[in-house]
Amino acid sequence: MERRAIAALCHEILSIAEVSARLHLPLGVIRILVGDMADEHLVMVHRPAQAGDRPDRALLERVLDGLHSI
Repeated sequence: MERRAIAALCHEILSIAEVSARLHLPLGVIRILVGDMADEHLVMVHRPAQAGDRPDRALLERVLDGLHSI
């Protein structure tokens, strides 16, 4: 059942964290399920395209500012 829900969400590119949040399931569970689905070629997993696999500092600062405003 969870695999079908993941497949339905993956018509658009989402992070593992977004899939976890939308399905209200723990991140670790989603990582395992998506990993298994990727091994079976049911979904494609993409890595961040940024140098060094590090998120953009400006983006992180905007997220932090948003969290502080809550």
